Amino acid sequence: MRKREGGQAFILVLILLGIGAMLVVPALQLTGTALKSSQIVTRQNMGMYAAGAAQEKVMWMLFHGDLTDNITLGSTYSDTVDVCGVLVDYSITMRAVEFAGGVVLAGDDTIMPTKTVSPNEVDDPGQPGRDFTYIITLEQVSTNNTSPLVAVYDILPAEFGKQFGNVFVSGSTEISYDGVIWEVYPDPSYETGAQQLRLRWPASGNFTSDFGYFEPGEVKYLRFKVNDELQHENVVACNWVVLEVGDIFTLSGPQAPIVVGEPPDPDGCKDDGLFEVTKVSNPTIIPPLVSTDVTYDINITNMDGNTRFIANVDDFLPPGFEYIGPTSGITNMEPYSENITLNGLERQHLWWDGYQLGASGVSIAGGANATLTFVAQAKQGISGSYYNEVLVSPKTAPDPHIFTNIPGFPAEGAFSDTYSWNSGTVIVPAYDSSTGADGANISANMGLTPSGVTILSWHFK
Repeated sequence: MRKREGGQAFILVLILLGIGAMLVVPALQLTGTALKSSQIVTRQNMGMYAAGAAQEKVMWMLFHGDLTDNITLGSTYSDTVDVCGVLVDYSITMRAVEFAGGVVLAGDDTIMPTKTVSPNEVDDPGQPGRDFTYIITLEQVSTNNTSPLVAVYDILPAEFGKQFGNVFVSGSTEISYDGVIWEVYPDPSYETGAQQLRLRWPASGNFTSDFGYFEPGEVKYLRFKVNDELQHENVVACNWVVLEVGDIFTLSGPQAPIVVGEPPDPDGCKDDGLFEVTKVSNPTIIPPLVSTDVTYDINITNMDGNTRFIANVDDFLPPGFEYIGPTSGITNMEPYSENITLNGLERQHLWWDGYQLGASGVSIAGGANATLTFVAQAKQGISGSYYNEVLVSPKTAPDPHIFTNIPGFPAEGAFSDTYSWNSGTVIVPAYDSSTGADGANISANMGLTPSGVTILSWHFK
């Protein structure tokens, strides 16, 4: 009996040894793999920490060192740094790209309308069967997007006449969220005033939230066609857009000119009045943390066929900019100035009125240009984009018959100011930094402030 039991025990031992081998060998293999993996992870962790430390060195070089003096726009500075025995490659590139997204504006207007037309030149009027395609671009410039787009009004040139059925191409309205893919949208309603046709989208009520709500910086589009004979030759036929955003009405001014024949002033708009205002800055790129003089040129064009008078010019400098003069152009006199807070942002407000421009204002012939130039000092060194805004008012404005009966539109004369929107851009550069060691790479974008470095973005791979 004992011999038989001993044989059975031996068999059990063999079975256990077989099972143990099956378990132990894979476990040993797993242990070897884990050890190798641990070495790789440890090396990558060291690379990650070293790359991060090198980014901190870059920040120190930008703020405390002389790197900003030795690197130029678009150029790249590269080197290596030893971080606790790990060699890290790093590179820094200065870039000046206008920042995306909305900005804080001085006034209540938030969505900027611009208008184009194709074709924009014709040799002769009276030619039937000719399509004109208008595109209205709607850009949410302001960071304030609390008020939705309620309606879009489009005032066609008087040269098209006022018969809706003969002018507007039914079924041609389309909207787009990217300017590439277009969706069919219902026809507008219309009103006729004097010799002009005014369209309204939507035909009644308000835009739904999918088209009426804008994110800061977002751009949407509306396009349509007209098909009609132009009535006169040698004229410029311009278009107006009026946006109803909440309870604010925003005017485009005369845009999308169609030049018919050879008018004496191809840059002017017949009987449309008001001005076109733009602004340019020099230089457009300034170094960070260094006070720099910036020359601004305000360009004013009389879009009317008649002589008008400039009564007031209001200028809102970017935050951290200060007028230092001199002033030249339509006046050599210095402006009035005040520091005010507009929409939560402190800015310097400059203005020239009847004292500097004369009681009658500055005369500007139809289609002519005038310039007001002055110098401001940029005391703000934080990386970013800095915009200027200008408002120009005429002494007298044309009859606003084209706005008659727009529900809620301000009283006569309230539409006469011409607004430049955000212009005269000045950019303080930012810096792209890349560091890498042992397979770990960190890329960052940094801006400088008077108190240190701001990390705008940080990516690890």
